[in-house]
Amino acid sequence: MEQPPSTPAAPSVTTDIHTHLTGAPRSAEIIRLGLLHDLDYPAAMLRLAEVPLPEGVRLAEGDTRILPGGIAAPARGSPMVRLRDLPPESLALLEAAMEMPRRPATGEGPDPFVLLERAYSIRRPLGAHPALLPGILTSVAEDARRDGVTHIEFSASAPLAAGEEGEAWMRAAGLAARRLQATAGVRILFLATINRHAAPTDIARSLARLGELMEGHPLLAGADLAGHETNPTEDFMPVVVAWAAGRVRRGLPTVVRVHAGETPCHPGNVRAALEGFREAGLPPGMGRIGHALYGIGRREVTLAQEIGAVVEMGIGSNRALGYRSGPGRSGGGRRLARLIGAGVATVLGTDGHGIYGTSPALEARRALRDGATDLVMAEVARHEGDHIKRMGAAFPLA
Repeated sequence: MEQPPSTPAAPSVTTDIHTHLTGAPRSAEIIRLGLLHDLDYPAAMLRLAEVPLPEGVRLAEGDTRILPGGIAAPARGSPMVRLRDLPPESLALLEAAMEMPRRPATGEGPDPFVLLERAYSIRRPLGAHPALLPGILTSVAEDARRDGVTHIEFSASAPLAAGEEGEAWMRAAGLAARRLQATAGVRILFLATINRHAAPTDIARSLARLGELMEGHPLLAGADLAGHETNPTEDFMPVVVAWAAGRVRRGLPTVVRVHAGETPCHPGNVRAALEGFREAGLPPGMGRIGHALYGIGRREVTLAQEIGAVVEMGIGSNRALGYRSGPGRSGGGRRLARLIGAGVATVLGTDGHGIYGTSPALEARRALRDGATDLVMAEVARHEGDHIKRMGAAFPLA
């Protein structure tokens, strides 16, 4: 009798350097922590999650704001609901709405990135709440430890919050991360998320603020230019280059990640980011490209090799968002193999494992099913090891 195909063994994975903190914890854990801290939750986000509103709660259209990039948020002063007062069936609906829904095989339905932004919007009131930060970091560090991961880099917008709020968040994050390095053996660094759709003047102000914060918080490693890739990288790269070049001239370690080549909208985005890294003089490993599923040919490969740029591939998120390329509709495994074969430092990341229902080990198994080989994964492991050493040398106080 024919035997069913076996699932590939999970290769050794030691890093998750492309992940977003709000998307990292499991949905059930976010709600558990919210209940533990007896938090309120915005009624406007219950409506977005299609959770029935408690009796007597009324909402107006203006109680929901739409921020740049499509994120929804409750308006200031809009009604709040005590999380503990929601019935179990409503909490179950809320938990499900915090995850990326499975894409139909036909590919029909709403734009998956709109669904992703919806899930992030529903997560954010709890996932970004400062009271939950230590618990969330503990949860994701324990998940990582069980998975064999010893080095994580989280992107988060919270460090750039106005006034004292960002400072307070970084202090709490730093304390929790140091404790988890000692107790769980997982090293955590942070990147500050900046919306790639923001005006260049706003991006410049955010970068200036980030530079100030990095002086006092050694676990804050740099910037992540993120968001739905529907605009050219050239829109914002000059201000990023100016900021990064200034830090390089002063001998200050700086990571810059640009989400580029995640969608096919602007084929020149990867090249523009790589050219910006070269112009800024970023050392090897400090210039990062998130995804690079599209728009990376011989010219981009040569440039990436020349400057030592790192490509961070998220196969699970590529597939969830419907972004696939090449023979067999690869979500990134074949692209990973081609980049590794060309000598480009390439690693895997979950892109926020809770929101996508994945893990670093599952990403590695997906790569093997999607065109990578054991030799390719061995090279990924080598690049991970190089990365851990490089970051340890660049950020020794972390």
